[in-house]
Amino acid sequence: GYCGWATALHLSNLGYEVAIVDSLVRRLFDEQLGTQTLTPIASLKNRVKKWKHISGKQLSVYVGDICDFEFLEDAFKSFEPHHVVHYGEQRSAPYSMMDRSRAVFTQHNNVIGTINVLFAIKEFSPECHLVKLGTMGEYGTPNIDIEEGFITITHNGRTDTMPYPKQASSFYHLSKVHDSHNIAFACKAWKIRATDLNQGVVYGVSTPETSLDVELINRLDYDGVFGT
Repeated sequence: GYCGWATALHLSNLGYEVAIVDSLVRRLFDEQLGTQTLTPIASLKNRVKKWKHISGKQLSVYVGDICDFEFLEDAFKSFEPHHVVHYGEQRSAPYSMMDRSRAVFTQHNNVIGTINVLFAIKEFSPECHLVKLGTMGEYGTPNIDIEEGFITITHNGRTDTMPYPKQASSFYHLSKVHDSHNIAFACKAWKIRATDLNQGVVYGVSTPETSLDVELINRLDYDGVFGT
């Protein structure tokens, strides 16, 4: 994906052994919607081959759906990750609001996929650190400052610190809220490690690595569904 490809090259360039897990469903969305990236992108196979040619570094590739736990189990057992950077979600709020089927797909893909990743870490790589991409949209637009994850509240003379309230505005954003709750619960129950990033819109055309060759170029979406 857009974030994943750039991250994979960056980490590989730093000397990490990197594996890509991808269902390739994002390219199917373009076919469904009749849209395309402004910067034509090569196939994943050709991208990985070109990176090996330029850098001498090999990217492992596992093509499959993280909602399929048997596939994910095989990938974890084969690669034995020390860290997982999890971008494997449907990322468009407008897409999630188009109709019932896309709302259901978004929730299922994002929430079930993340639960599977959590169980895979617990069962096969318990020392693994999960880095999960969320969104600032989880918080909505409250009329008070948004705190860093937690907020301390005094009510009827009693005080407690709890997760900051979430007010999502789409089925996509709600899927991220569910992810955050599931990740927090898994960390508490299983003592696994996770960083749940709630960042703003990610944008940009190139990185030092994707600029090395035309076949490494990242996508640039400009349509009303996936464009920034």
